[in-house]
Amino acid sequence: MANFLDAKTLSMIQAAQNARSANRSGKSGPRLLDDGENNIGNATTLMPQVLPPVTNPYVLPPPGGSPLVLPWTKVKQGTPPRVLNLTGASKAGQSMTVVMTAARLANSAGVAGPVTGIIEFGNGTQNTRIEFDIPFGPYAGLGEGNPLFASQPGTQPEDGIATIQVPTGMIRAYARYDNAYLTPNIRGYVFGEAMPAIPPPPSIPVSPAVPAIAPASGPFPPNQVYPEDTVTNANPNPNSCPAVIKAFANYFGRIHSKLYKTLYLYNGNASAPVPFGSSIQKLEPNTTYVIPAGAKTVSVNRTPFSSGMTVLLGDLTSVSGEGIGGYIVIPANQASPVIPITGNQCVIGLFSNGDVSAVSLTFEIGF
Repeated sequence: MANFLDAKTLSMIQAAQNARSANRSGKSGPRLLDDGENNIGNATTLMPQVLPPVTNPYVLPPPGGSPLVLPWTKVKQGTPPRVLNLTGASKAGQSMTVVMTAARLANSAGVAGPVTGIIEFGNGTQNTRIEFDIPFGPYAGLGEGNPLFASQPGTQPEDGIATIQVPTGMIRAYARYDNAYLTPNIRGYVFGEAMPAIPPPPSIPVSPAVPAIAPASGPFPPNQVYPEDTVTNANPNPNSCPAVIKAFANYFGRIHSKLYKTLYLYNGNASAPVPFGSSIQKLEPNTTYVIPAGAKTVSVNRTPFSSGMTVLLGDLTSVSGEGIGGYIVIPANQASPVIPITGNQCVIGLFSNGDVSAVSLTFEIGF
């Protein structure tokens, strides 16, 4: 005699099968915050990047000698710590707000940062990423000596906050310590290192090689970390301190705060400034840089303030590669305007109208 199930049991079995099928197809299933409390809010301590010490990076090693070692890197760290990892079913994707913070480690010495926050977001089988600065919060400096370079014992540094809102079905948040990172130009070289000539296309003159600047001038990383106290270097910056990073996420939100991303192009010796590039009539590859994803505006920072700068934004759609956007002149002793980035503009070229010891670009990020 056949075994028959009652209607209630059959209904429960059918509902369970439908739920499993819907979950596999992405039509239902867990939401982004259906996870452990330690994942939707998390923290980590970032250590600054330590590079091998060198006193003269531009003296090539003898044949068979050790490879050339530089006091900075132009390659971002490939495996930054992941602070958040949230994934939901496609149908459960929605607007998410992520808060990331940075603070000095208590009782630590050294200049703090820069630290970059990285958010990966998307839905279905695709995702993208965006990078932004995580500023450091307030702290009590030493009462004697230089109060910028160490926090007072027994005090607790506070958080600096960056907030971002994205529509997504997954969130991954990372943090990267960029104390040794200098942004390369579109040729892949840092300003100040030697650049070979550009191979010419037919009927176009050879672009000449660019020699390295004098080692006493730089370039140096934003914040050097010495492996040993006995190492000497012309870099005037002190060590970088560890950073305490926090991240947490929640649904929805109406975010009015602004995000920024700073690119450090050149960090040199204030007592030995150099001209940044040469006068440009079009985008010059040696001093042209890629605009970060999501950038809406840009401001130019330089030291000393008495040196003027000229900026050219380009979209690379013209046949000649000069781009469209025109020149923006920043006169000496005047602050940089907030320059809009419009249309398809994707690269920025610049040069100084005088000697400089530091150049960076600050982009406002938004979408």
